[in-house]
Amino acid sequence: MSQTALAKTTPQAGAQKPSALAIMAARLSVEPAKLLATLKDTVFQKATDSELMALTVVANEYGLNPFLKEIYAFPAKGGGICPIVSVDGWNKMLVRHSEFDGIEFDFAEDSEGNLVSCTATVHLKNRSHPVKVTEYLSECKRNTDPWNNMPRRMLRNRTLCQAARMAFGFSGVYNDDEAATVVDVTSTPVSTEPPTRLPAPAETHNTGPQKELEALIITEGITFEQFRNYVATEQLVKDADSLGGFDDLATDDAKRLLRAKVGLINNLKKVINPQS
Repeated sequence: MSQTALAKTTPQAGAQKPSALAIMAARLSVEPAKLLATLKDTVFQKATDSELMALTVVANEYGLNPFLKEIYAFPAKGGGICPIVSVDGWNKMLVRHSEFDGIEFDFAEDSEGNLVSCTATVHLKNRSHPVKVTEYLSECKRNTDPWNNMPRRMLRNRTLCQAARMAFGFSGVYNDDEAATVVDVTSTPVSTEPPTRLPAPAETHNTGPQKELEALIITEGITFEQFRNYVATEQLVKDADSLGGFDDLATDDAKRLLRAKVGLINNLKKVINPQS
């Protein structure tokens, strides 16, 4: 697909429906063709036309500006592009939601004054009870300069992202720290050439829902092995014992588990921690 074709609108039944790129261009007050060229040269560099279109749709869905570094494009494990939203983007998504009514943060420390956890309380206009999410330093900390030098700020940012996701169901995007599990951070920039792989059924390699399920499970502190054992025991997935990773799940199975994600997570936690 050419840049010109991607930037055009498509006529349907006598009316022109604006493309995702045209919508973003109008939102940013730039010409679609110039926006396309700039995106491909900067923040969405090396993305194919199809990948760029998918990233543009996500940015439009949540009103994010890629030039303000609110959304990034990173190479995903297994090929393709994954949308990563910075903490500024998550905060923007949160505070602009019509039902958002404030957020509070509380830090917990051990007897020696060491940081243990951060709890975010999100108040919503349409609910009688707020949404509370707790993230633990031991589960989130990575051996990087920001985490080593600013653990409270980093844990607060991580908690904000997870609280926003839980409160309003933001899906299809990941935060910076989740890049360690859903993004191939050691790879070179994504090639526009299709990866070489053995022929296989398309439904087993469409990793969109598989990656979303992986992020959901890992974020809750549950390992793949614990997940695999559970779905095998409960016979939720055929031949679950043979799964080597989330990408091996059939797309239909991944989508089905995502639809029941609340019950899935609760049941997994009960099995893993029966005393909790």
